[in-house]
Amino acid sequence: MKNNYHTHTYRCGHANGNEEDMIKAAIAMDIEELGFSDHIPLPHYRRHLICSIPFVRNMTSVKSLITSIIKDGPNMRMPYKDLEDHLDTLRTLENKYKEQIKIYKGFEAEGLPQYFDYYESLLYEHKVDYLILGHHFHRHCIESDYNGKDKMSKRDIYNYCNDIEKALDTNLFSYVAHPDLFLCGYKNFDQDAITVSRRICTKAKELNIPLEINAGGMRSNKAYPSDDFWNIAAEIGNDVIIGIDAHDPEHFNQDIYKRLLDYVKGHHLHLIEQFTFLQGDFNKFQGEYDIRDKNSY
Repeated sequence: MKNNYHTHTYRCGHANGNEEDMIKAAIAMDIEELGFSDHIPLPHYRRHLICSIPFVRNMTSVKSLITSIIKDGPNMRMPYKDLEDHLDTLRTLENKYKEQIKIYKGFEAEGLPQYFDYYESLLYEHKVDYLILGHHFHRHCIESDYNGKDKMSKRDIYNYCNDIEKALDTNLFSYVAHPDLFLCGYKNFDQDAITVSRRICTKAKELNIPLEINAGGMRSNKAYPSDDFWNIAAEIGNDVIIGIDAHDPEHFNQDIYKRLLDYVKGHHLHLIEQFTFLQGDFNKFQGEYDIRDKNSY
């Protein structure tokens, strides 16, 4: 395995290991290019969560919401205050290990339109090299809007599909992480699931954006990777990459790589090793955050 662009650190609140721990583990696995993609820190995140309160539907969501407001990030994503320290750390380590591995800076981000200008600012100012679309939430970063929740309705999966299509049209996201996430909670692969899967695969194919076979689902025995979804991707001819989705240095191992590779071969998918880092379109968005005014975020 030469490349992995899906790597998390302790900063996201639900992973183990710091940036250097992950780099050392990747080097030990003979990985040549390593991309860091922690869950993106969001400015004004508390305000975003407070605006989400009317959409909370259960007590579990209430508890999660309160915790996130207090901590301004975990247990889901990196706090915004850690952004510069994280990027500075990666710059230092990039130079330290330059003879052994190539390091790229990125984030895994949701397709939230109110943050598109902020996302583009990170790319435009060269703070990060790439973003990947890990669309965990619809509208609000709360459990009620989680796209991998236990009970996904037909409306939920179409919202997921619409969100992904709109996000890919922005040219901000270099690939789609675990595009079959919605099938964790939508158990019956009926005509609606087929329609959603085809739309996602078709949009990615039209824009030449790869889809990711994600090792996280394999490790945790979740509903992804979904055979039904990836059979459609094979039929449509999508480019596919494999992502370790490392949340611990121990996740870098040959066993998981073999499982990923066997899955790709078994479903006759078109595997690619590298992809184009997309940068968005400057001044295309009219969201809440203006990239020309740093004080706005």
